[in-house]
Amino acid sequence: MDQLHAFLADVRPWHWFALAAVLVGLEIISTTFYFLWPGMAAALVGLTLYVFPELGVNSQLILFAVLAVVLTGLWKRYAPASWTTTEPHPTLNRRAAQYEGRRARVAVNFSGGRGAILIDDTRWSAMTADGSDLAAGETVEVIGADGTVLTVKKAG
Repeated sequence: MDQLHAFLADVRPWHWFALAAVLVGLEIISTTFYFLWPGMAAALVGLTLYVFPELGVNSQLILFAVLAVVLTGLWKRYAPASWTTTEPHPTLNRRAAQYEGRRARVAVNFSGGRGAILIDDTRWSAMTADGSDLAAGETVEVIGADGTVLTVKKAG
């Protein structure tokens, strides 16, 4: 223990900055936010040691531990939900489902409740929810999707 204490007794601010750079570098690789806050804590300890060079090793380690926990706790408490969630967006990789609720124009007359609609610059196969036929140019609302076929209803 004395050897470790003697080794750490010669810690300078740049040692803490190097640790901060390593931890932030690990964060860049992992993208989890778990290394970011200890990295920020290490940088703050380095700044503190630069301002107060008489700060002892034990005080530096305690300050690092406290700052790492406090910064991580603040992040967990105040970070936007989109930063902390691991759930993907509900329509990710389901392009047709992303059009639900949008309005579109009928591209060709529907026959047997099936036809085509135009959304933005894309032509989609569509079917009406009630099996009715629609005329070209009418406005419809997308209410669902089954694979690449959009379910529509006449816009009211």
